[in-house]
Amino acid sequence: MKILTWNINGIRAAKRDLKELFDSLDADIICLQETKVTRDQLDEPTAIVEGYNSYFSFSRKRSGYSGVATFCRDSASPYKSEEGLHSSLSVKNENVVGCYGNIHDFKEDELESLDAEGRTIITQHKIRKKNGDEGDLAIINVYCPRVDPEREDRQVYQLRFYALLQMRAEALLNSGSHVIVLGDINTTHKEIDHCDPDDECFIRKPSRIWLNQFLWDQDKDPEIQDFRTIEGFQAVTSSAKGGCFSDTLRYLYPDKKEAYTNWCSLTGARATNYGRRLDYIFTDVGLVCDSTDCVVMPEVEGSDHCPCKAVFHGNFIPSLKCPSLCSKSMPEFLGKQQKLSSFFVKRSDSKPSSIKDSEEEEGFSSSQEEKQKFLSNNKSSFKRENSNNSKLPSAKRKKNDLGIQSKQASLKNFFSIPKSSVQTNNKSSIKDSSQEKNPKDFSMGEINPIMANINTTKTETETKTMTSGSSAQAWKQLLKGPPTAPLCKGHKEACVLRTVKKDGPNKGKQFFVCNRPEGHSSNPEARCDVFIWVDKMKNDSKTKK
Repeated sequence: MKILTWNINGIRAAKRDLKELFDSLDADIICLQETKVTRDQLDEPTAIVEGYNSYFSFSRKRSGYSGVATFCRDSASPYKSEEGLHSSLSVKNENVVGCYGNIHDFKEDELESLDAEGRTIITQHKIRKKNGDEGDLAIINVYCPRVDPEREDRQVYQLRFYALLQMRAEALLNSGSHVIVLGDINTTHKEIDHCDPDDECFIRKPSRIWLNQFLWDQDKDPEIQDFRTIEGFQAVTSSAKGGCFSDTLRYLYPDKKEAYTNWCSLTGARATNYGRRLDYIFTDVGLVCDSTDCVVMPEVEGSDHCPCKAVFHGNFIPSLKCPSLCSKSMPEFLGKQQKLSSFFVKRSDSKPSSIKDSEEEEGFSSSQEEKQKFLSNNKSSFKRENSNNSKLPSAKRKKNDLGIQSKQASLKNFFSIPKSSVQTNNKSSIKDSSQEKNPKDFSMGEINPIMANINTTKTETETKTMTSGSSAQAWKQLLKGPPTAPLCKGHKEACVLRTVKKDGPNKGKQFFVCNRPEGHSSNPEARCDVFIWVDKMKNDSKTKK
């Protein structure tokens, strides 16, 4: 069994055909995060991929934001599926997974809010393990919220999401099903999972404290603070057990370094592998012993994340029928939904001739019946219309009866030149030309108006040229642009210009940095430490002058 997770950073932005891409990933279950597609934006090539059945969760709050999708090979079709961590999104669906746990620690509006951003899809499969035993496997595809350090409400939102995720995963495990939680968890666990950890903040970050208690003792980092020492820790509920899952990569390769799955695309950090491990495959302790391999795939490009894939002994037992949440069951892809274009197509008479004959034998057709009903119901209105028409003069009535068009101006009249004005202009031009004198006919003291106009035009043209030239020079003086890029100290190469986008006193200011990708200071191929403000360079150049 091959199960893969990947933050694709926009499924519609994929440069390859999805079938070709999925086949190259070589996985039975492909879990995607940050699809950035809403229900109204989902098209058929994205939803229906040959050889796969798909399940989407969409953001209800913002368009082009968040979203997850699970694509299962037809040979690994689930028999149950569900959107969200709580039941609020699955009321109308059949074949739901269920097992929600003790939700008394959450308010109803909080549960709806945690599921409103399209961050979870759960599929449940039948599997046959290595020893031949059959069982259930629930796969929780999740995109955990990112923390905004300047917004306290988003920090709380992340911790509450972790709490709900753990409660649902442990509830499914208690029901007798195996469970795999995978996706973009948006935190790093140990220092080995980060390119440049800050020791002081690292061990105290709430997301790492939650993750440390979520995993079993073999994966725990003893240096990370125990959540029980923090009063009112919001990422753990009263019913949470903890220690039920294993980090599959660390179970197989506990000391593997630089197994990063995310890099800063702005600084080109992927080239030097200066990144973090944010994407995980957590397997319950009872199933992780059947894992044979777990790898990160940095060679797969197209996102600021790379895929992570785990391989297990055993095989999937496909369901004969896909659950109702499957994209193939959506009305727009079943062919049953009526399209807008159908309202503008002329319908042909589809009635068989036998039906028409029988109607004629009865004395009149159904269309005639409808006409008679319409006439009988609207006699009074017709009488009023006739009485109004009778008051009109006979000449006007005749014109209307004959279908002669009224004198109301059409829209085209406003964009056409009237014939009378064209003829008048032509006549005036002919008169002017007939009255023109030959330049030889003017006496010495008489002014030739044509030559005077030519001289005036020349003067105006020269003045305009001088004015435009001076204004262009003035704009160049005003908008000089950034100075020439300096050379960096480490590589003697031209620096690259950047702009501060983060809110604060320096927002909008420009600066120069080394053009090389970000990396460790010990790496000679990585960016050197040059940093120059553009304003400082301009001030220095003025001082020299």
